[in-house]
Amino acid sequence: MRAVWIVSPNRRAGGAAFFGWASFAGSDRVISVLGGRFCRGAKDENGGIPGLNQLARTMQPNQAEYFYPARRLEMIWGAMNNASTAMMATSWDMGSISQNISNVNTTGYKRKETLFKTVMSESKAGPSTHSGKLNIFGVKTADRYHIEQQGTITGSNWNTDLAINGRGFLLVAPPSTTTSGTTVSSNAPTSASVDDPASVLYTRDGSFHFVAGPNQEKYFTTAGGNYVLGWMADDTGTIDQTGALTPVYTLPETTMEGRETTEASVFANIPRDATLSASNFNSTSTFTDPLGASQTLTLNWSRVDATTWTVTPSVPAAVGAVSSAAMTVTMDSNGNITAPATFAAEPVTINWDDGAYGAATADSATTVNLSSSKPSIPMQKIYLEVFDSNFNSHTVTLGFERSGINTWYMHVLPGSNATTGANPTPIDVTFNEDGKMVTGSPASLALSWTSGTEVGTATVALDMDGMTQYDGDLHIDNIATDGYGSGTLISSGFNERGEMYGQFTNGKTRALFKLPIAQFVAENNLEPISGNLFRRSREAGDITVSSVENAVGAPRFSPSSLEASNVDIGQEFTKMIVTQKAYTTNATVFKTADEMTTVARDLKA
Repeated sequence: MRAVWIVSPNRRAGGAAFFGWASFAGSDRVISVLGGRFCRGAKDENGGIPGLNQLARTMQPNQAEYFYPARRLEMIWGAMNNASTAMMATSWDMGSISQNISNVNTTGYKRKETLFKTVMSESKAGPSTHSGKLNIFGVKTADRYHIEQQGTITGSNWNTDLAINGRGFLLVAPPSTTTSGTTVSSNAPTSASVDDPASVLYTRDGSFHFVAGPNQEKYFTTAGGNYVLGWMADDTGTIDQTGALTPVYTLPETTMEGRETTEASVFANIPRDATLSASNFNSTSTFTDPLGASQTLTLNWSRVDATTWTVTPSVPAAVGAVSSAAMTVTMDSNGNITAPATFAAEPVTINWDDGAYGAATADSATTVNLSSSKPSIPMQKIYLEVFDSNFNSHTVTLGFERSGINTWYMHVLPGSNATTGANPTPIDVTFNEDGKMVTGSPASLALSWTSGTEVGTATVALDMDGMTQYDGDLHIDNIATDGYGSGTLISSGFNERGEMYGQFTNGKTRALFKLPIAQFVAENNLEPISGNLFRRSREAGDITVSSVENAVGAPRFSPSSLEASNVDIGQEFTKMIVTQKAYTTNATVFKTADEMTTVARDLKA
């Protein structure tokens, strides 16, 4: 719209006489004349307006054949236009402020800031050839999101909550929908690719919710119903970080298969001055001679090795002599005699003295219970928990018997239900003068247990390099084994690497899945879907998806924590006051410009 002065042609040299204001719509139609009569009309072939010329003739007979566009009212129109655009811009800014304030408690919300920039609204030729152009500048808005500005990390009471401390985003995917008749249901997405902006979205809101799956899965989702993406672990807890991203979940009935013990290590000190086991030992028993008198039978036990003894019986010389040969007795690590089979009533033949009993008295035999007269074996005991091939737990005892200076026998006692005859052979262990073990480690323990018809076995590589022989008492620093029994999931939680670890009834933990982290070149240019959910855009640049350990800038996950919004409530209230004042002021400008046009309208010729 433009305005012109209507003037008398023969007075242009001396100054135009004012006949009225004319407003034009476009370039062809007059819509009003201010200060004169109302008229309409199209321009004729000479650029004149018949109705306007008729008005001029009425006011100035014979001297109004043309009209002349001299002074204009662009500045008044510009003031109204600028004020209206400024009011719209400040209204938009107030919307941004209210959005920020309303989301001050929204987890992971990113503040929206409305900026203003100058824009040319009109450019007109000046009223004379010497005045140049008349440029009128208005204002428009440009929004900026403070996505890369991190909010405060605060603690949470949920072990499934997660915050990112540093740059990066969690990856989520919208649910897939299926329709059956009139029923629409949502399910976990079957595929997701970061190359498809619609299939993968990004957020820093780690306040996870849960949705049940068709097979009792407990899927991790956001408050908006998007499924959290990550890498699932296999049954051993191994995670393939090169695999496809899938919705992550846990199973309430997740079980952990047990593991047979194959390795064990012992860090302990056995006392240098422990009781020395006897290499020779005498025991006695009584028997009745042919005259009915009680006599003493002496058994001399002589140590051959860890499990073998030579037992030599004898009687007093006045009684006679034992004609039986010396016995070889074998004992297992538990001290039980395994040979001879007649150990409970081992026969001993006595050649009676002729002087005491007469030459006619024949040799006779008596029996002796070797088990009741055997030597005791002092041991320093260390206990290992060993799981067999059926994942059943057994307590295995390592019994260290001091056999000499710096030398020991290590007896391996499998415990209850040990398979008969399957006990490991004792191991010779030697220490040097510095108290360090020099022989005996590593040792291989072949173990077997029988319970009913079930047989369980375990072959354990035992590392004893950490054992010492110093003065003092038996002291155990650490015992480590790699076996465990079967277990059922009882709880789960995140760690700083974004791994969801499950705790099982067997006391073990195992990775269930791992969350990756997404980073962009210019994350402030992501497309906001909501205040804490974003879509990939071309302006945001390339995306990198990796584990948090390999991410740029060394970000870390913060378990049992959430990221608060990055809204500064004090700053928003200050901006609200300034924005309100700007709106009011521009409204005053608009009103004033309107009053000025009213004055111009009411001017008379």
